[in-house]
Amino acid sequence: MWVLKEQGAVFDHHDGPVSEAGLRVDGGKPGLQEQAFDGCEDCLTFNFPSAADGRAFSYARRAQRERGEGSRIIATGNLMPDQARMAFQCGFSEIHLDDELVSRHGEEAWRQAMDVAPDQLYTKSGKAPSIWDERHRHRVKIQSLTAPEAFEALQESTNAVLLDVRTTAEWQFVGRPAFERSVGIQWQTFPYGAANPSFLEEVSEAGLTQETPIFVLCRSGVRSLAAAEALKEAGYKDLTSVSDGFEGAKNATGRRGLLNGWKAANLLSNQD
Repeated sequence: MWVLKEQGAVFDHHDGPVSEAGLRVDGGKPGLQEQAFDGCEDCLTFNFPSAADGRAFSYARRAQRERGEGSRIIATGNLMPDQARMAFQCGFSEIHLDDELVSRHGEEAWRQAMDVAPDQLYTKSGKAPSIWDERHRHRVKIQSLTAPEAFEALQESTNAVLLDVRTTAEWQFVGRPAFERSVGIQWQTFPYGAANPSFLEEVSEAGLTQETPIFVLCRSGVRSLAAAEALKEAGYKDLTSVSDGFEGAKNATGRRGLLNGWKAANLLSNQD
């Protein structure tokens, strides 16, 4: 078992399993958003059933807010090296990796991820504020609005931008909002669901400044919250997550786009 911790500064191998006393849950477990993490003893462990399922990132951020900074929140399961930095940014304090997973990607790939993580979270020169400093200086609160509420707010604003963080395949085959001030930038890339390493850079290149009111949209509200958290830590100050996304939740037969979300509300949309 390999353990990546201290914001990526430590990457150690342990013989046998590492103790994870406390609550352990599947990061893709239905209904987990209703569970309260405040008061859970020892630690929280979120297991990633797939590298393409990023719900545990959002749950870790919420758990950290409920439990406070310095909480022991562990990531396990099927992660990839380029998701390590994101895991630390979203509130995980440790990443536990089994030997087979590290071998599959290569130990060097994980060590490079270890080197990247702390440099992305902190600046050591003292010449510029770190992401940590920016987050605590501004105390940004990410708002949450349903698709109809967000659409109304976007129409009332003169400079707000709708940031669609779904994949290119979703834009092409499912559709995208037909709103003039909208930008599409993938949070996770197609087809493997890997984290987009240039997400923040692309947001900046699209002309979105740290003062721009940004409404973040994904399929059902999970990726949008994770992307909004990353923008918050990068210094963006006016952020709203569209809670039901473009397609919304599944209905009783497993179909999306009928219960809630942008499509169910019959808001303007088109396909690439």
